[in-house]
Amino acid sequence: MHGPPEVPNDFWDHPAIAAACADRDMGALISAYRHHPQHLSRVTQDRMAAWLGISQAQLSRYESGENQIDRLDRLRHFALVLGVPGERLWFDRVVIPAQVGPTENGPPDVLAAPWEATSIARSVEETARSDLAISRRAALTGAAAVTVGSALVEPLQRWLHPLQNLSKWSSHSAISEEELFALQRVADGLRGWGGRGGYGLARKAVLGQLDELAERLGRAPSGPTTERAFFIGAELSKVAASMSFDAGLHNAAQRYYVLAIRMAKAGHNDGFAALCLAAMARQMFDLGRPEDGLELVQLGQYGTRRTGTPTLKALLLTREAWAYAQMGKTREFHQAVGMAQDSFAQRDADVEPRYLHSFDEAELEGVIGARCRDLAMHDPAQAVFAEQHIRRALELRDPSKVRNRAFDVIGLARTKMVAGDPEAACGLINEVLPTAAKLSSGRVLRKLEDFAKEAARHRHIPAVQDTRDAIRAIRTA
Repeated sequence: MHGPPEVPNDFWDHPAIAAACADRDMGALISAYRHHPQHLSRVTQDRMAAWLGISQAQLSRYESGENQIDRLDRLRHFALVLGVPGERLWFDRVVIPAQVGPTENGPPDVLAAPWEATSIARSVEETARSDLAISRRAALTGAAAVTVGSALVEPLQRWLHPLQNLSKWSSHSAISEEELFALQRVADGLRGWGGRGGYGLARKAVLGQLDELAERLGRAPSGPTTERAFFIGAELSKVAASMSFDAGLHNAAQRYYVLAIRMAKAGHNDGFAALCLAAMARQMFDLGRPEDGLELVQLGQYGTRRTGTPTLKALLLTREAWAYAQMGKTREFHQAVGMAQDSFAQRDADVEPRYLHSFDEAELEGVIGARCRDLAMHDPAQAVFAEQHIRRALELRDPSKVRNRAFDVIGLARTKMVAGDPEAACGLINEVLPTAAKLSSGRVLRKLEDFAKEAARHRHIPAVQDTRDAIRAIRTA
């Protein structure tokens, strides 16, 4: 009467509970808990609601899938009340919003290191070597926490200030033009791998090259070729961050995004640093931290307010709109989107930096469409705009951009689900599943998982349940 009973360890092995955990669906988990055959007496919704401190009507909406449980504090509270074992908690294994210092044998604290060229090179070298020395399993289990809030944003504000003056630097030989050319060729090749997602040899190759480059930078004197080498290092670090993000290694991704910003600063490339801040903001949005993401975007906007190109300004404005969409701020969202479109219309692709070439019209339309879909979660009237932009993105998207097209189709399917057309949504997902199965992309799988969660309230429809089962099969393959 006063709370959930003690249950044996095998209680959590029941297929319904295992399926709910696999679907990352707390509502389904609560329902499976209530109907578990090991209970001595029936657990009614009224009793469960009393245990959880919510109303019976609210619990009913959670269990039916009508309302999703996506707030981290609520997920944790429900798991604590029910005594869900730690190994079943999908959300805390993805992100723990706390400030965690470096462990004894872990990577260095990249946020606390001095903003000075030799210290930046040393941080990159130590971090890359640390990550190369640990296995993926150790990375997933031991580095689940990311830094958020003021502990993240305030150290990055140092990016706005000049680097510390160098009283002394190495007397070793400067990096030659030939070395720089070879480094750029290697970085260009590794960047091509970064767009495919996945984990393993590709990421190790990037980290190995980053380690060697950082060691060379630590011995190089000040000069133009050294600055350009720092920028190449920033590009490699961003690739490492993207690969880590795709693999679900959020802590590692955050480290390499920070290192990319620091190396871009040493390479005197504020535009690329702002691009990395935008990528960090996207990570915060993915983890349900729109306020942190917005602060990172605004930091990038302020730092490039005088030097940013039209494409960079448009990209940053779409990230600003992303935050407003998650917050449900319709007016602010459309204002930011309009400004992004105006800025993009002023671009001259021939003079934009190479690292912004991927942000073309298709990407602009795709991002706006996906964010309209996010906003439709708060305001269903936005779903029609989401579909218009995503379909336009698919028309413009280069067929070789397989992963981006997969994101577009999944986004369109989720829009159809919001608009109340689950059969059409499942038809789109079934079209993209063969492609998703071939892609070694954690982000694509996570987008499919999001669709499966959003479709849960229509699980009584055979087509929906078949599609959810197909997604589960791909994820566990």
